[in-house]
Amino acid sequence: MNKGVDDFLPLLKKPINCSRVKTEIVEDIYFCLGHDERGAFVSVVDKDMKEIQVDYHSYSGDIFNVLRSLDTISQKDYLQFQWNGIPSRIYLGEHSYLLYQLIRCHNLRNVKGQALCLASLVAKPCLYIHKVDNGLMSVFVLQADETDFNDFHFLSDSFVLAGTTIYPVESVGENYMQLRFFESVFKEDMLETYFSILFSYLQNIDVVYDDYEVEYSETEIQTSPMLVFEKVDEDKALYLHVTYTLAGTDMLVAERFDLIWKASVGVDRKILLKRIIRQPLESSADRLHKMILQYAPDKQTKKDVYREGNFFIVPEAAAGPFLLHALPSLLKDFVLLGAENLCEYKVKFVRPKLNVSFSSGVDFLEGEATLDFGEETVSLQQVMSQFRKQRYVVLSDGNRAIFDEGYMRRLERIFNRNKNAKRVTVSFFDLPEMEELLNERLEGEAFVRHRRVYEGFNNLSALKLKLPSLNAELRPYQYEGVKWIKYLYENKLGGCLADDMGLGKTLQTIAMLASIYPKIKKPTLLVMPRSLLFNWQCEIERFAPQLSVYTYYGNMRNLPEAMKSQLVLTSYAMVRNDVEQLCKERFHYVILDESQNIKNINSQTTQAILLLQAEHRLALSGTPIENNLTELYSLFRFLNPAMFDSLEEFNRRYTYPIQKDNDKEVMMSLRKKIYPFMLRRLKKDVLTELPDRIEQTLFVEMTKEQADFYEQRRSYYYQQVKQTIAEEGIQKSQFVMFQALNELRRIASVPESLSDGRITSAKLEVLSEAVSEAVLNGHKVVIFFNYIAGIELVGELLDNAGIDFVSMTGSTRDRQSLVKRFQTDPHCKVFLMTLKTGGVGLNLTAADTVFLFEPWWNKAAEEQAVNRLHRIGQTSKVLSYSMITMKSIEEKICLLQQKKADLLAGLIGNDASSVKSLSEEDIDYILG
Repeated sequence: MNKGVDDFLPLLKKPINCSRVKTEIVEDIYFCLGHDERGAFVSVVDKDMKEIQVDYHSYSGDIFNVLRSLDTISQKDYLQFQWNGIPSRIYLGEHSYLLYQLIRCHNLRNVKGQALCLASLVAKPCLYIHKVDNGLMSVFVLQADETDFNDFHFLSDSFVLAGTTIYPVESVGENYMQLRFFESVFKEDMLETYFSILFSYLQNIDVVYDDYEVEYSETEIQTSPMLVFEKVDEDKALYLHVTYTLAGTDMLVAERFDLIWKASVGVDRKILLKRIIRQPLESSADRLHKMILQYAPDKQTKKDVYREGNFFIVPEAAAGPFLLHALPSLLKDFVLLGAENLCEYKVKFVRPKLNVSFSSGVDFLEGEATLDFGEETVSLQQVMSQFRKQRYVVLSDGNRAIFDEGYMRRLERIFNRNKNAKRVTVSFFDLPEMEELLNERLEGEAFVRHRRVYEGFNNLSALKLKLPSLNAELRPYQYEGVKWIKYLYENKLGGCLADDMGLGKTLQTIAMLASIYPKIKKPTLLVMPRSLLFNWQCEIERFAPQLSVYTYYGNMRNLPEAMKSQLVLTSYAMVRNDVEQLCKERFHYVILDESQNIKNINSQTTQAILLLQAEHRLALSGTPIENNLTELYSLFRFLNPAMFDSLEEFNRRYTYPIQKDNDKEVMMSLRKKIYPFMLRRLKKDVLTELPDRIEQTLFVEMTKEQADFYEQRRSYYYQQVKQTIAEEGIQKSQFVMFQALNELRRIASVPESLSDGRITSAKLEVLSEAVSEAVLNGHKVVIFFNYIAGIELVGELLDNAGIDFVSMTGSTRDRQSLVKRFQTDPHCKVFLMTLKTGGVGLNLTAADTVFLFEPWWNKAAEEQAVNRLHRIGQTSKVLSYSMITMKSIEEKICLLQQKKADLLAGLIGNDASSVKSLSEEDIDYILG
C-alpha cells in the first residue's frame, strides 16, 4: 500500500509498569541483544536463553560493571523488573551508555544464542529507491565487508547488529529508531517531501536513486509565519493560531515535521538540500496578540481574549475590528489559511486582478485601471479611496474585501499621479513594475516604444559600437560603459555612471563626447568641484585633443565666448552664482561629475543645477548616495524629472518604508526602478590585475588627561541632548546633537584644539612612529584629516623629523602643482590633506600607504580617499590604516555605521553607503 506522510511520524512509546521481584542465584548467565517494536534491548539470560532474575552482589568482573551502570536501580538489592508481566528488557535507546561496556564483554549472544563479535571496519547504511508500478519503493541496506545486509538492527545511533556481528557506523542521529519508517512505497510526486523529511531526521545515509547525487547547498531558506483561522463558534468567537510554513512545501508537512533541510530534485540530476532557518513564532504571536488587544473596544473584552502559547480565542467584539483593520497590514508578513471560515464576519480575502487600458503619451501614459474582485469590478480610484479610509473595500453583496496592504502600496506607487478622478497616469519608468503586477505583457502602440527601450538594455552586450578617435585603448568594461551611456543618450534618458573610484569614469565620458562632436553644434556643460577643473582639462587634452574646451571659472567667465566651444567646464559654485545667465542657454548635454554635490534637494546649488536646460543629462559619481534616500531623489530629479513625484510623495512611498520599517519589498521596487539608469562596476570585479589593498585598524588608547576631559564633556552633552529632545523633540534637537558629536570627535582625535595645547593627542605618537618607519622603508604616505588642526600638528612633527611633505586644505589655490610635486619628486614623502579637499578627483598612485586620522560619518567618503591611491596606474600593494581612539565616539561611530550600512547596500549593490541621520536610540548608543 502507498503510505502517506503520517507514516513517517515516529511511533508513540507504550507506558511501562515496573516492579521489583526477588530471585534465586543463577550460575551461568549471558547478555542477550535483541530487537522488538521498542528498539534494541539487552536482557540477562541463562544457557537456555531464558530471561532470568539476578542478584548483582553474587557476580563480579564484566557482568558486575555492566549491572552497576544501570543508574536507576544500582542501589537496590535486586535487578529484575517486569514490564506488563513480561520479564524485563533494558532498552538501549533509554540507556545508550550500556552499549560501550557491552561490546567489551565475552558473553554477548543474539536471540538465537549465537555469540556476537565487534567488527573493526565501519559499515554504511544505504537507502535504495526503485521505481515500481505504483510509484517508488525505498529499502535500506547495510553495506559492510563487501556484503549487503537487508536484515539489520540499530543498537544505537553509531552501532548496528547484523547477523552475529556488531558494526560501527557514522552516527545517523538521535532518530535512528525511526529509520525503518522510511522503508515505504510512495508516489513519485512526493519525492522532494520524502527527501526533506529523510535528511531532516537522519544523517550520514547514502542514497542510491538512478544516477542522482546529493548536494548540500550553502543557501539557506527561511520559514514564514502562518495565521490559521480554525473556526468561528456559535458565539462568533474566532479560533486561530500561529504556525509557520515553508515556500514550496506542503503546509501539513511544514507544520507537522520539524524539518531541518528542504530538498529539491533538479533537472541536473541533483538532490539539492538547503538548510531551513526557522523564524521564532513567539515574536509573531506576540505581535498578533498586541494587534488583537489594540482593537478590543474595552478592558473587559481585552480580558476575554484567550491565549495559550500560539493559540487564540478572540470574542466577537474584538474579532470584527481586528479582521477589518489589522489584517491588511498582517498580510504582508503572514500566510493565511482558513479564510473561508470567516463568512460569519462578512470578511472575504481576495487577490484582486488588475486591468488597464491606456493611450499614448510622451513621459506618461494616461487611461483607466480597474480591479476584479471575483465577479465584481471596481475602479482603481474607488479602491484607493476606500482603502485609505478603512483599509478594505465594500463589495455589492455586502462582503468586505481585504487584501495585502503591500499590494495596495505598489498600486499607489504606480498610479497615484492624476487628480482627474476618472483617469490615471503611469510614468514610463513604472512600466516594468506595472507589467509585473499584471503578470502579462501590455500590448498596443502605447507600449511598443517603452518596451523596446527596456528590452534594449538586455541587448547591449551584443551591440557593436564604433569608437571615436582617442589617444587611449578602452578596457572591456569601459567599452561596455560607453555603450550604456550612448544608449541612454539615443533614447533621451538620463543615467548615473556610478563606477567604483579609479575605474575611468572621466575617460568613458570623454569617449562619449568625442563620438558626438563635431556633428553636434550646441556645447556640453560639464559641472564639477573646483579642484577637478584642471584635471578635466588635462584629461581632455590627453585623450581627445580635437575637442575644444572653455573653462568658465573665476575671471574667465565670458558666456558668449564659452558657448562657441564644444565643452564648457565649470564648478558647482559658478553655476550657483551665475544661474540667471546659465539657465537662459540651451546646452546639448549637461554632465555632473561628483554628482553627490547635488544631494541636498533644497540647497541653492541643487536648485540652480535643476534650472539648467539641456536635451541630455548624465551624472558621474563613485558614491551616488552618501547618507540617505532623499539624495537619490535629488539625483534623479536632475536625470529624469518624470521618474518621481514630489519629495513628499517620494518620502511617503519609499524613504519612510525603507529607512523606518526596513521594508525589503519597497526597497526592491525602488531598486528595479532605478536599476537600468545606474551603472556600477567594482574594482575587485573588473581590475583583476590591480595590486592588493590591505586594511588595518590602529586602535589608540587615550591618555588619562584626555580620557578625563572626554568623559566630562560626554556626560555634559548627554544630559543636554536628552533635555533638548524632551523639550523640543528629536527634529529640533539636531543642531545640539551634532555640536556634541563634533566636539567629542575633536577631543578623541585632536584634544589640543580644545584645551589650548594642554592635552596631547594619543594618536600623534602612534602616527609619527608609523610614518617615520614607512618613509624609512622607501614608501610614500598620504594622510587624510577631518580637522585642519590635525594637519598643523602632524606638519610640525614632520618638520621636526626632517621629512619633506606637502599639505592641502580648502584654502589651497594651486592644488595641481602640489599633486605633481608629490607624484614626481622622490624627496617629497608625505601628503597631508583634508578629506573634503582631496577625497575626490586626485591621482596619488605614487603613494602606497594611507592613514585615515579620524573615521568619517560614512564609509563611502573613506573609500573615496583610499581610492586616490588604489586605482588604475597603481603598481604596489596599498596599505590602508584607520586610526580609532578606543572607548570613544570613534569606536561607536564605526559600529553604528556598520549596522546601518546594509540599508543602501541593497539599493545600489555595494556596501559603501551609510545613513547619517540619527535617531534617539542612536544618540543613546553614542553618548550613553
